[in-house]
Amino acid sequence: MFGFGRKKKKTEVSKGGSTIYRHEEPKDQDFKPPESYCVYMEEVCEHFDKIFPGRESRVMHEILSDLVHIDVHVMMPTAEENFRVIYTTGMSDLPMTVSKEVQNYENWQHAELVMLLPDSWNPGEALNMNGDTPHKDFWAISGIKYFAKMPHYFKTWLGDGHTIPNGPDYEPILEGSEMGGVVLIMLDSEKSPIIAKVGKQIHLLMVVPITRAETEYKLEHGMAALLKKFDEHNVPLVIDMGRKSVV
Repeated sequence: MFGFGRKKKKTEVSKGGSTIYRHEEPKDQDFKPPESYCVYMEEVCEHFDKIFPGRESRVMHEILSDLVHIDVHVMMPTAEENFRVIYTTGMSDLPMTVSKEVQNYENWQHAELVMLLPDSWNPGEALNMNGDTPHKDFWAISGIKYFAKMPHYFKTWLGDGHTIPNGPDYEPILEGSEMGGVVLIMLDSEKSPIIAKVGKQIHLLMVVPITRAETEYKLEHGMAALLKKFDEHNVPLVIDMGRKSVV
């Protein structure tokens, strides 16, 4: 879904201090079944039930898994919080390849992803998606699964403030939307990280679609400046694919 290659090349740094990684497809990529399944699933699910209480949940189980087994959990809206929560389990089964230049890099090797979606987004009560499911209903599921697998396929890592364009031309994620990529935002300290087995830290990263202009603004001025723009324009955490760029 998102244009992102696999072979890490020369590292660049933007004016805003962001490290830029450029990748390309490998010559071959053989299928490799996961070595372990759902290592931290129970703890991750219990944590989400705690921070988003009183929600009915369903799971989209991955049938055929390559390298890592990613399930997507869908938490239904409540009267008090009229939005859906989707999150991954399985991404944290394997450590990400975090640069040793990152301070305490061992603590950033495990993560799961989360998205907040409006009540109007409804993948079906039974989550019975198939090849006929419209892209407007399926993009969030396919996107969050893609990002969960990405660091393991490409031997890289995902962390707070990382931005990923939808290909070199920032193609719209949805037809008619200005959103051409995503930024990852760490959940606040009351919600992340999860302290799992043997003290393992699992960070929770929110996937937020953004425009090309917003991505380039972040690379130029840094993540704090982009978040300030979001605050100034009251950008909600619940995804609005029809919103206009804040830059």
